[in-house]
Amino acid sequence: MSKKKSSGGFTASLATKVILRVVTIVLIAAAVFALAAFAFNKFQKVRVQNKRAAVERELAECAELVLYKMRYSDIITLKKRGAIAKAFSIVRYEGVLRAGIENIRDSEVYVSPDGKNVTVKIPPTVLLGNDIQAQEVFDEQQRLFTRIGTQEVFDQIEIAKREAADEILADGLLDDADERAKLVISALLKSLGFTTVTVVIK
Repeated sequence: MSKKKSSGGFTASLATKVILRVVTIVLIAAAVFALAAFAFNKFQKVRVQNKRAAVERELAECAELVLYKMRYSDIITLKKRGAIAKAFSIVRYEGVLRAGIENIRDSEVYVSPDGKNVTVKIPPTVLLGNDIQAQEVFDEQQRLFTRIGTQEVFDQIEIAKREAADEILADGLLDDADERAKLVISALLKSLGFTTVTVVIK
């Protein structure tokens, strides 16, 4: 009887040890898995932050993003009549109109949790500049008491170039510039390794 009792106690003790060892292994495995998951999530978060920073650096380097540079020319005629004489001047001028994004740093960047996709919201394009590049007097007739001054010529050119810009904008220049902005920025960000790049106008 005593031998059977001793054998039963040994079996129970062995079973307890096995259970404890299994529980210990399970706990260690769970701890390792949790630690690995935490490390992976932290690594992934850092990776996404680094990718977002890379996108912002690329955009910051663009600063003022010129998407269209359009040259145009026009001829203006100025006439002036005095008491005893009249004067006129015919002037040809050339201008350059620039359209684009004034400050690309105002964009908003969203990188997906897996770091594969990026969405960028960019400001709409605007008229960045409308500058006179050259001017030339074709013909003129000036009289002693009736003259067209240099400032009068400049003022007339300013009016004409504003009218030219209004016509060009009415033809949809900024809409075209918006579409070009999407293409340019998409190409720029795809070179950073993103699978999908989405660019939208704010």
